[in-house]
Amino acid sequence: MAAVVVGVVGTSQRGLGIMAGDETALPADSPAARLDVLGSGSPFNAVGALAISSGGFSYMGSATAISPNWVLTAGHNLDLNDNGSPDAGLSINFNLPGFGTYTASSFYTCPGFTGFGDPSIQRDLGLIHLATPLPQGIVFPSLQGVMQVGNQATLVGFGRSGYGNYGYTTSATLTDRRVGYNVVDAFTPDDLGGGFAALFRYDFDSPATFGLPGGSLGNNLESQIGPGDSGGPLLLFDGSGYSIAGVNTFVEGYGGRFGDIGGGVVLAPYLDWIGDTTGLAIPEPTVGWLLLLGLAVLVLQRRNTANLKLCLPSRR
Repeated sequence: MAAVVVGVVGTSQRGLGIMAGDETALPADSPAARLDVLGSGSPFNAVGALAISSGGFSYMGSATAISPNWVLTAGHNLDLNDNGSPDAGLSINFNLPGFGTYTASSFYTCPGFTGFGDPSIQRDLGLIHLATPLPQGIVFPSLQGVMQVGNQATLVGFGRSGYGNYGYTTSATLTDRRVGYNVVDAFTPDDLGGGFAALFRYDFDSPATFGLPGGSLGNNLESQIGPGDSGGPLLLFDGSGYSIAGVNTFVEGYGGRFGDIGGGVVLAPYLDWIGDTTGLAIPEPTVGWLLLLGLAVLVLQRRNTANLKLCLPSRR
């Protein structure tokens, strides 16, 4: 979701748009240059914006259609009071540029989700059922992305944007879909002892690090999520199409600047829940994928979480 306030160092920032690079560096970049100009013909045309109403207030977030009637997002986009369940009286419209606006009829949060940071940021996944099915022409990503440290990932969302050298300059909208890229740096294991990688993280590198090990992908590529991107996908490209490997849910840092860290929920451990809730036929993970989940925990890179920040959802 978009944020009204970037909180103080020491808490966790939810509700995260896709950031541009350094305003004066090369290759040239800007929030406008990150816009997905292909519209309904885009390979990302399943990614839409959420107009959320709860408790008398309005908010914005991002989400991905995974079938004509089902949309995947962050659990906290459905749970503004942080009790782990969809809010009473919640109302959401899914805005898909080029295809229209669709009203949600029911909401589901992942079992074990406690509310954002209350006390955990894990299992922050939500599903939305649409009252009217989406039309033809939407490219639904698969749900079988195998995420590993070192993967180059695509980030898509409708949140705030700006420049990495000084932070946010735009507002979240229901129409401006932006695209950026980063590399998966680390995993955090399941905090309930499940033995699998539950959260992913990536850092927002300055263009000065381009060409260095672990450095920037380039000023016009490297990006970070921002307020309003929560619930948007982390996508992997397999040579023929995109798959959702994770859902963006949080940032750590100082308001969209170089050095900040973005992250979210690894999707693979929760495919059974998605299949059971939606009735969609989702292939079982292969033995090789299960082994990769175990290895992901073994290569876990621990980070100091003292710089987690709280960002309240953005009111429209």
